[in-house]
Amino acid sequence: MSDIIGHNEPLKKIACNTCKHYLYENSLKRIIPECKAFYIIPDDILCGDNMHTKPLPDQKNNIVYEPENK
Repeated sequence: MSDIIGHNEPLKKIACNTCKHYLYENSLKRIIPECKAFYIIPDDILCGDNMHTKPLPDQKNNIVYEPENK
């Protein structure tokens, strides 16, 4: 029962969930996840394989992950 989805891999942290640049309202309206750095957030960031701590060549600007201020 501990292997519900067939893998025993640890959960990955996904940068978008806690980033102050994530455009939550836009993403709800468009269905496509969006932030201030990307028109469409790349899969490797959405899947937690890249925490986006350095600018990437295909982004709109030099904005990178920053924790939201709560």
